[in-house]
Amino acid sequence: MRRISAGLVALLAAVSLGAAPVGATTAKHKAHAHKVSCKQIKDAIASGKSAEDVAKELKASAERVKSCTTETAKPAKKPAQK
Repeated sequence: MRRISAGLVALLAAVSLGAAPVGATTAKHKAHAHKVSCKQIKDAIASGKSAEDVAKELKASAERVKSCTTETAKPAKKPAQK
C-alpha cells in the first residue's frame, strides 16, 4: 500500500511541476500582446479598407478599431472672462 501511495504522490508531483512552465509561458505571452496603434488603424481606413477588413488584417478587435476611428467628445473651453 505504501508503494502505491508513494508512486501516486511522485506521479502527481511530476505532473504538477511539468505543467507549471506551460502556464507561465501562456501568461507571459498574453502580457506581451502586440497592440496596434491608432495611426496604423487610421492609415488603413484612409486607404479605403472597411473597419472589418482592418480588424482582420491587423488582428485588432472591433472595439479597438472603433475607439480609434470615432472622435472623442472634448470639453468645450470656457471663454476668457474680463
